[in-house]
Amino acid sequence: MAATQDIMTCAVCTEVYTSPRFLPCYHTFCLECLEELAKRHGDTIPCPTCRAPATVPPGGVCDLQVNFYFTEEALEQARSEESQSMCSVHTKECVVLFCTQCHQAICTRCKLTKHEGHVTEDLSDAVARCKKTIEHELARLDASFADEKKPTVNFKKIEKHLEENQIALTKQVGEI
Repeated sequence: MAATQDIMTCAVCTEVYTSPRFLPCYHTFCLECLEELAKRHGDTIPCPTCRAPATVPPGGVCDLQVNFYFTEEALEQARSEESQSMCSVHTKECVVLFCTQCHQAICTRCKLTKHEGHVTEDLSDAVARCKKTIEHELARLDASFADEKKPTVNFKKIEKHLEENQIALTKQVGEI
């Protein structure tokens, strides 16, 4: 499965291909990645893999030959597999649990072996809990930044008021 993903992975964005296109050197890249290269390099783009120059067709990068070897179904399958993290110990198993003792994502086989007796929770529940914590901390950080800006605004108002007073006093002293 990992080998299949490697074959279906763009060397530019390192993601599973989206709308894969051939360059004349037969290397394949995502349409969007090639469009970005064309924006930077113009009508002749260097292949990101072999650096061979490739002329952009008059209709743009979208007119390059579609890599028909990768069906949309196969690409979707690779994206689906990519979204599931695999266990580092049992490489064919998806991680589905979170060991709260070891702070580690694990598969069911690990739960029965290395993590036997440890408290675990469903990985999606752990992800939701972490997401909620991150959102809470971001809100707290935003509030903290807002509080930090208030003294700066007040300081600027006081500074402006003092400058106005200084100008007025300077005029008064000049009149004496």
